[in-house]
Amino acid sequence: MPNKKFWEFRNSAGGTELLLYGDISQSSWWEDDVTPKQFADDLNDISDAEDITVRINSGGGDVFAAQAIGSLLGARKGKTTARIDGLCASAATIVACHCTNVIAANEATYMIHPVRMGLFGYLDATELEQYIGALNTIKENILNLYVKKTGRDKSEVTEWMDATSWWTASEAKENGFIDELVDDEDVVVENRNGALFVNNISMNLPFAKVPKHIQNELVHSTGSVNNPPEVIPVNNSHKEEKKMAEIKTVDDLRAAYPELVNEACATTVNEAVTQERERIRDIEDMAMPGFEDQTNEAKFVKPIAANEYAVNMMKAAKKSGEAFLNSAKEDANGSGVNNVGQDGNNEEGKEDPFINAIHAVNKK
Repeated sequence: MPNKKFWEFRNSAGGTELLLYGDISQSSWWEDDVTPKQFADDLNDISDAEDITVRINSGGGDVFAAQAIGSLLGARKGKTTARIDGLCASAATIVACHCTNVIAANEATYMIHPVRMGLFGYLDATELEQYIGALNTIKENILNLYVKKTGRDKSEVTEWMDATSWWTASEAKENGFIDELVDDEDVVVENRNGALFVNNISMNLPFAKVPKHIQNELVHSTGSVNNPPEVIPVNNSHKEEKKMAEIKTVDDLRAAYPELVNEACATTVNEAVTQERERIRDIEDMAMPGFEDQTNEAKFVKPIAANEYAVNMMKAAKKSGEAFLNSAKEDANGSGVNNVGQDGNNEEGKEDPFINAIHAVNKK
């Protein structure tokens, strides 16, 4: 598989630059040939560079790749300046917020949105709750980064994120995401068959879905009229969603999020053990003498719920009681006690010598 790095380090007249143009992690960040370690190695190769300029023109992509890049850039000793040449959206904003300073062209655009995850297959309520928990954790981490960068209240930043906010460079600066605006960058917006291109780079976004102020840039920059097609190409979905949609099996999920899967499995196992202990305890509390075999079968051989066991025990007890009464009745009939009258005579009116003997003893 050929190496498809989505970043490029280069030397320019102004110093060392890191280019993040297009999708962040357009090939799998976790493949053997494109890894966080490889980016770290490339960054280490320019460790002599005191300052780095990160040039951004990206619609976003893999949030974990962006977090890894941002963390590595933020950990270096020199100054790191983000320079937004066109669009800085979604996961690309994570990289920008890790930089020491953020500069943007006056015509640039900034966008933040809620964390999203694409899923295939059938899920139960517990699995859905686990995914929701993962999304909330990712969102919380990004929110904390935004709050640190902007200095704004967390509730305000949360509202921006939940609403999917598109801003001009000036608006993003007012909200604290951009530190400085410059006029020396020309932003060229294009509509190519319904897809948004900025400075000749595909943003993997439908042109018809971007805000009007971006669509208006099409007229200003190219002189052509904005005529988006009625049908939006289905293959132009956002890369971040496309990336998540590649998780189709449990093995895929475990490979992408090993810590999350291990935590979920541990929680599920603990809950199952607790429930099983409670089931066995409840059955033992309801167990009755003489039904040891049925109780053992309900606990281990053919496990059933405690409430089902209770119903079975009621039926068994009723059946056992009826059998006891029938047996007592048969014993009474067999002993002849039912044929004895008060005067010692049997049903045929004849004297019973055994009964007469008992009466004689009692009279003494």
